[in-house]
Amino acid sequence: MKVPVPVRSKSLRKSKGHPSCSLSLLLLIAGVQFLVIGKPFPSLLMDSRSFFNLAEEEFIPEPHVSCEFNDTRSDFCELAGAIRVRGSTSEVFIATPRRGTTAGDIVGANATWIAADATSWKMKPYTRKGESRIMNGITEFTLRLASASEAPACEVMHEDVPAVLYSNGGYCGNYYHDFNDNIIPLFITTRHLGREVQLLVTHKQAWWFGKYSEIVDGLTRHEAVDLDGDARVHCYRSVTVGLRSHKDLSIDPRRAPNNVSMVDFKRFLMWRYGLPREHAIRTEEDDEERRKPRLLIVTRPSRRRFMNLEEIMAAAEDVGFEVTVSDLMTPPKKQGDEAVKDDSLQARMADASATVNAVDAMLAVHGSGLTNLVFLPMNAVVMQVVPLGRMEGLAMDEYGVPPRDMNMRYLQYNITAEESTLSELYPRSHPVFMDPGPIHKQSWSLVDEIYLGKQDVRLNIARFRPVLHKALQLLR
Repeated sequence: MKVPVPVRSKSLRKSKGHPSCSLSLLLLIAGVQFLVIGKPFPSLLMDSRSFFNLAEEEFIPEPHVSCEFNDTRSDFCELAGAIRVRGSTSEVFIATPRRGTTAGDIVGANATWIAADATSWKMKPYTRKGESRIMNGITEFTLRLASASEAPACEVMHEDVPAVLYSNGGYCGNYYHDFNDNIIPLFITTRHLGREVQLLVTHKQAWWFGKYSEIVDGLTRHEAVDLDGDARVHCYRSVTVGLRSHKDLSIDPRRAPNNVSMVDFKRFLMWRYGLPREHAIRTEEDDEERRKPRLLIVTRPSRRRFMNLEEIMAAAEDVGFEVTVSDLMTPPKKQGDEAVKDDSLQARMADASATVNAVDAMLAVHGSGLTNLVFLPMNAVVMQVVPLGRMEGLAMDEYGVPPRDMNMRYLQYNITAEESTLSELYPRSHPVFMDPGPIHKQSWSLVDEIYLGKQDVRLNIARFRPVLHKALQLLR
């Protein structure tokens, strides 16, 4: 069988020349070759480069494998050695120096994530491990231990760059999940590599990479590989399968490479989007000449809208805020020809990040618009309005903890039944008001339909005003 000659990856900044050797060494090898196999000397000179390339390719070091399968959010494996990735069959081959190598030989008999005699295992490289409905749609990869003769031959060699393999599918397209399931896990997994990493992506979506190009380009200087559309065998010395994910919209520095934190992530975003403000305003009671702190009220086009927005704005201004209102989603106005989708989304991200970074406080009803808090300056105040329906715990996990991890302040306002438009749809004696627990137990889709899909809010200004006062005090 003819072995394909591997090519060097063009993603590398510098390509290495072919191995060379001295004339005396060539003569010695030629003599030995002629005596043993009778191959003519000129033929050796012609094939010397191929000879040494083949020798280099067939040198298989002892592999190193470290996996984490006990995490509740995601599985990931760090592989080092001679690693070969074939996207067309969703396989990752861990080449071994000898046949019959098992997991026990590599990671020891005490490994809890795989049987000691196993020669392969399966992984779905997405960060919603516990959600079977979503994980059913994620491509499953098989990781195999294989000798050099059993593994497919290298077709593209990436000598000096490690790789990270993950899925761009699942909830991709939901703004919150774009950050929570992809961007922050990518930051945790790759930031310590200083942009010297290549992304191997299944379910790769071009619009997503266009929209978040500033972020992706800040994490890697190499072109991402679309595994679903590339049948070649890519070879690396190091591959991580799956992404590290710690908690909702946040990072646990104790578990992250180089102990990166959400403050580091915030500064990374400031760098990538050119955001000028690292800290929010500090107000003084006796300084009337300084500008008023700015409050951004994030609106929604439908579902969980502020029904008395004008009253809320007036109350905030009366307390002492300069108020800005935006949904942070509407594309900027275009001049001339329509821009392509990627450019439009990319421009909207830059515009939204600048809008948020310019304010000192943010107010929004629970929803993906609150994800923009990552662009707020430190010491800013985040105010989340939580809809009816026993949503307090979810709201705290998703948008209450992250501000504190980013050196910001957080206030949560839980509405009453009188402040929910559900009171216009159901009688007050209905289980929707009296006992949301069984609805939560029945299905999340029902919770989404009723409490997130049918509900708007009409804030009681007298009840909400103390929250605005508290936000102002926190900026002092």
